[in-house]
Amino acid sequence: MAGSSEAGQRARPLLLIIAFTLLYRSISFGDPMIAYDEQLYLLVGDRMLQGQLPYVDLWDRKPIGLFLFYAGVRLLGGDGIIQYQVVAALCVAATACLIWTAARRSASPVAALIVALCYVVLLPPLQGGGGQAPVIYNVLTMIGAWACFRASDKDHPRQILPLAMLAMATSGIAIQFKYTPAVEGALFGCYFLWCFHRCGTPLARLAGIAAAMVLVALIPTIAAVAYFWWIGELSSYVQANFVSVFQRNPFPVETRTLQRWIVLIIGGPLLLLGVLAAWQRRPSRTHRNDGDYPFVLGWSLSAIAGFGLLGDFYDFYFITVLPPVLVLVAPLLQARILGLAAGIALLIWPMLLAPLRYEAAAHNRARIDQLVTALRPFLQTRCLYVYDGPAVLYLLTNACAPSRYIYPDHLQNPTEAPALGVDPVTEVRRILASRPGAIVTADRPVIPRYNPNVRAALNRALAQDYVTVARVKLDRVYEVHALRPLARQQHAGPALTAAPL
Repeated sequence: MAGSSEAGQRARPLLLIIAFTLLYRSISFGDPMIAYDEQLYLLVGDRMLQGQLPYVDLWDRKPIGLFLFYAGVRLLGGDGIIQYQVVAALCVAATACLIWTAARRSASPVAALIVALCYVVLLPPLQGGGGQAPVIYNVLTMIGAWACFRASDKDHPRQILPLAMLAMATSGIAIQFKYTPAVEGALFGCYFLWCFHRCGTPLARLAGIAAAMVLVALIPTIAAVAYFWWIGELSSYVQANFVSVFQRNPFPVETRTLQRWIVLIIGGPLLLLGVLAAWQRRPSRTHRNDGDYPFVLGWSLSAIAGFGLLGDFYDFYFITVLPPVLVLVAPLLQARILGLAAGIALLIWPMLLAPLRYEAAAHNRARIDQLVTALRPFLQTRCLYVYDGPAVLYLLTNACAPSRYIYPDHLQNPTEAPALGVDPVTEVRRILASRPGAIVTADRPVIPRYNPNVRAALNRALAQDYVTVARVKLDRVYEVHALRPLARQQHAGPALTAAPL
């Protein structure tokens, strides 16, 4: 009975975290506009089940694991939107539970619970309310970190070896969601080698273990490379995954500055607490037994390094920094009343935005439905071209795409022009020459500039061959332009207008 009672006490915080996560994120379930990126991932996953291949038929630079994940989600039925958001919520709950487990090693149950819940509530302000890549792969990274913590408690190489292989396997899978977790995976590998060394493992055996760990971590990537080599599309895979990353033009200075400010405003308080926690937990006579400190500090620094690796500072890139810094901060929240108050403030302020998320979800779904209704009559025999707008429209209308560059930003953003492997102006002219049944445009770009030559080609085609049949206000004002002969056949009425936001 005592054992059962103890197990129940251990399970209560985890059940609370899971229940809170599902409840907190459910207010956005069904919102197709949580983030532009995951619309693309869902679309690619859907088209993979129809026989199309990433990089070959559908261009993007994300690793194959992310698209396989979304393809799996599409097997759950429906239109995939609620389905991927529920699965993402389960990933968040699992990550938060592992954060609680890690934080409990050096902090009280209350402090550990606060940082676990902080992870849940900090995600939506960082565009993590849906299924961004780090929302999914953070649970894999946390499993690797958990294995590291367990290894620090072991004193025999045979006990450490399976933990090391588990961490390398999950890190390898995480790399196939996004390549930057390789930095944290490398840190985990070095930590395990230190654990083996601490247990007296001979140097020759240590070298063999290191080679095996690297191999295990690389197996998912090797499998992806081998598959595309086998089908004769290795060059497409390499160009999209690796070459294109270094060929993009830099963002304008004002865009990069705005990115940094957004991250600092949202993540700055947590980073400040992280610095204070690192100072308080530093090795000294009063912290002799904080054996986790070197690893947690190194893990935090590796996550920050991975965040800044590509030089872009999108707010959702910062999501990968949350787990290690929250674990680092946990003991600080129990030290004094001020620390606990800081943790509670960190927990509460994002929750004040929850009503806005609920309103946005209902509004966005209604407006997307308007766009879908406006588009469908013109897509019976022709493709849809979303020049600028939600990529999810391809999915919800079940329309064919006139190009493998189905993410609007890739062709119309001058930052991407040298990285595509094609000239964007030539590709857009080819698309327009195919005479899509409908074209979607926006009143303003997300990134405040369009490729002027691409835009000029589009404007000429719209003026000559298309008529505006709908105008819908969402996050921006989107216009539906129908091919003139099709518009005459449908006797298109006046443009739609959106209700006030």
